[in-house]
Order: sequence, then C-alpha cells, then structure tokens
Amino acid sequence: MDSFKRYLDLMEERPDLFHNTGEQGEIKIIHDPHRILAEQKRIQEELRASGKPAHYIDIGILSEDEWFWTVRDMVEFPNGHVWGYIRDINRKSSEQGGINSVIMCMVHGHVLLVRKFRHEERDWSWEFPRGFGEPDLTAEENALKELEEEIGIKKPQLTKLTEVRSGNGGTAVFLVEIPIDEEIVLETGEGISNYKWIDRKELDEIVKKGQLSDWFSLWAYALFNCG
Repeated sequence: MDSFKRYLDLMEERPDLFHNTGEQGEIKIIHDPHRILAEQKRIQEELRASGKPAHYIDIGILSEDEWFWTVRDMVEFPNGHVWGYIRDINRKSSEQGGINSVIMCMVHGHVLLVRKFRHEERDWSWEFPRGFGEPDLTAEENALKELEEEIGIKKPQLTKLTEVRSGNGGTAVFLVEIPIDEEIVLETGEGISNYKWIDRKELDEIVKKGQLSDWFSLWAYALFNCG
C-alpha cells in the first residue's frame, strides 16, 4: 500500500497519534492532505535545487512491523517554518497496552549491569535489564518475565518506582532485590554478553563520567536516588 495513503488511514484510525494541543509554541502536525502535498512539492524543488534527493521529504509511514511505525509528518514549527519530521511510534504500547520495564537489580547494596548489544547504535552498552512489555500482562508480570528471560531470575522482590502511561501502554521502573542464592544466567540470544555487580559508589562514578549512556537506566538511577 502507498505509504502516504496508509499514513492518512492511520491518521483517521488513530487521531490521538496526530493530536495538536493548540498551545503556543508547539510543533504542529499538518492534517490537510492537500496542504501536505503542496508543501511536499515545494520542499522537493528546494531539495533538488540543492542537489539532495527528493525522497528526503516523503511523507507517510516509511516502515512498519508488529513493534513500530516509523512516520514522517509534515509539521509547522513555532516560527512558521514547514518541513518533514520523523518519529518512531511504539505500536505495541500504543495499540495493545504493553507495559515496558526497566529493572534496577540489587544484592546487598550492589547493582547489576548487563552488557547488551544495541542494534540501533551498532555498539555494546552497559545498562540495567529492560525490555518491551507484552499486551495483557501487568507491569509486574512483564518485569518478572523480563528478569527470567534475560538473566534467569525467578524469585525477585519487586518494588515499583514509577509507571508512566503512553497511549494504552507505558513504561514502569522497578527496584528489584534478588535472593543471594539465585544464579545469573544470561540469555545470549538477546544480545547480552556479560554482567557485573558494582557498588553504589562505583555506580555514582560511572554516571558522573557519562559512562552509563542508556537513558532508561539513568531514569531508574535518578528515581532510586530520589527515594
């Protein structure tokens, strides 16, 4: 199906994904198909004149699978400038209500970091265990599922630090006490190559030096410190 036609269908099916607040200063999505195409034609001419491909301004659903839509909207910036703007939409959370989980695991004051390969960065990242939520599971059930799948833990004690809703789903952050007798068993099929336990002082130093770059992990770290 034509990506622009699918985009217009999605706009009709899910108007919440294209909502403008009407407040001054917002980046406003343009909804009128005729205006979108007219602006697109104008920008295509500008791109060609500067030696750039016209498809840089293709408006529509650029790709989709069961997890994400990648969309380019035509938007109007607060200063009146009109251009395309790409965004990724987590359709699992948006459509079916999966609660993603970020999990800060501890044993006797030491915190667990796992070394995971992040495809989007094409590099390894030391971070807290985390993952997408499955529909029809609670935040706690998703966290338990993620712990067992990624690091083999079956008997944790969960404390929810926060849950932020997004569409029908959202993301929850947990502090987890792991029984000392439980062994970490990595799920290598998930792109996890190693793990380490560090004390709070070392974690603080890692954060200060910018060596904990995963923002989900930084979010959990900040919430824990706020408590």
